[in-house]
Order: sequence, then C-alpha cells, then structure tokens
Amino acid sequence: MLKKSFFNVGVLALGLTLGLGGISAAHAKPKVTETIKTYPVSATSLAGLAQEMDKKGPKSYWAYTTWYVKWTGDCKLSVTVDIILPKHKNPSKMPADVRKKFDSMLAALTEHERQHGRHGIAAAEEIERAGCAGGDAIIKKYNAVDIKFDKTTDHGRKKGVTLN
Repeated sequence: MLKKSFFNVGVLALGLTLGLGGISAAHAKPKVTETIKTYPVSATSLAGLAQEMDKKGPKSYWAYTTWYVKWTGDCKLSVTVDIILPKHKNPSKMPADVRKKFDSMLAALTEHERQHGRHGIAAAEEIERAGCAGGDAIIKKYNAVDIKFDKTTDHGRKKGVTLN
C-alpha cells in the first residue's frame, strides 16, 4: 500500500488478467463495492481528538482508503473501495464548538476519501473501455491521479480536513 499522507490515503490497485480472449465491445459497468469502517475516538478537545486520531487511526493516519480493480479474461470488472474513518463514541460529550469543528472536518475527510475511491472506479471504467488491454498502465495512471490529488489539496487540508 502506498501511504500518502498524515491524514489519509493509502491506495493499492490490483489487476488480475486471466487472458483476454472473446472480449466484446459492449460491457456492463464495473461492479462497485464500497465499505466504510470506523474506529472509535472519544476525546472532547480538538487537540485531544487530533492526538487520538494520530494514535488510533489506520496506519497512523486519520483515515485510509484502498481501492482494488480486478478483471477477468472476458473483461468483467469489479472495484472494491474500502474506507476507514474516525467515529466519535459519544458526540454529545463534546463542547458545541468542538463538535461543530469535528463534524465539519469529518465531512471533508469523508468526501476526500470518497474522491480517492472514485479514482479507482474511473480506472475500472477506463480499463473496461480499453477492452481490458493495458490495465496495469491505467491503474498506475490513477495511482498518480491520487498522488496529485493529495498534493493539490494538501491531503485534504485545503478542503477542510483540519481541526484548527
């Protein structure tokens, strides 16, 4: 997995090619499966939340996304997107201003992670349009898109992934 930021993403894409005989021009859309898992946080201050997410987050990140693209010899594609996010155990324990900032950060973080997942879906769609030819290169292209996305958004900070 490529670990890409303090806040978020590791992206790994795998293509399984099993021969390309019998590919037709018309394909169904790739099957997409998205799962969101959470890890608990319970701090009630911004500094405490940041510290707890640093410690408890997946691979020391606040959130983590992986996407996997698979295809068969007859060019049937599937995409699995797995997102791990923080979830407060008892949000009513947070002071109102802290909760508002946490909720805002979490919404931005969720959107940021979902965008990474959309990159995986776009990779699968492009592989499908190519008749499953050149899939590994397409996956590398979308891994680069993820890296550029993190760079241009400062890993989501420019889009609200912050507790400041």
